[in-house]
Amino acid sequence: MTGTVAEHIPVTQALARGALDARDAIGTAPGLHHTPDVERAIGRLTQLATLAVVAADHLIDSVDLLSHPGQVPAKVPSATQTAQAARHSRLAEQLTSLGAEDCLTAAGLLARELRRQRPGAFRPPPALSPAQQAALEAVAAGRVTLDQQEDKVLVERGHGRMAITTMRSLESRGLVRREPCALWLHDERPHLTAEGCQALAASLATRGRPRSAPPAAVPPAARAAVPRAAIR
Repeated sequence: MTGTVAEHIPVTQALARGALDARDAIGTAPGLHHTPDVERAIGRLTQLATLAVVAADHLIDSVDLLSHPGQVPAKVPSATQTAQAARHSRLAEQLTSLGAEDCLTAAGLLARELRRQRPGAFRPPPALSPAQQAALEAVAAGRVTLDQQEDKVLVERGHGRMAITTMRSLESRGLVRREPCALWLHDERPHLTAEGCQALAASLATRGRPRSAPPAAVPPAARAAVPRAAIR
């Protein structure tokens, strides 16, 4: 169990760095006017980085608890240590569970604003059916996994269904690729390719601004645990 938890630490830390890099790239983009939508995109990425930093700290705490057994001579973590480690792992998962959704929202805000400010920088969106468009966004939001044995697409509860033929059509166009998935009974997770990211950005840029809730506030306990230097 310790090794499994430890594997997620560098991934979560990389998520924080990636969110900060994206935020900084937007903040220093030449000639980009910082409209409210641009500031909202920056705010979402800053929040994601903050939550990822806190999540990584929780994972480190979980590994520490499991790596220093409290029961001797059995040399296994005590029941209290195991329970505390599980709590830290759950908190880490909860803190980053909406990270992909936040990235998709930020991308939509930024794409629409970039198209407004720099109309010549965007190529027309690709011809996608409504099912393909919905699937592309669901993949970007991290809602989709694949079951190889049943040869079907698994979508998070509450987000409808998706046909395997739709996923294959996106793969055949080079917009989506598969990678192994660590979730139980979920064999693969699709990800957007570079071409898929461009296609999604082009389609998001042509939409009107959606109604969406503002970024959720970071809990006070979480804010206290964030190394300030990491978020500057």
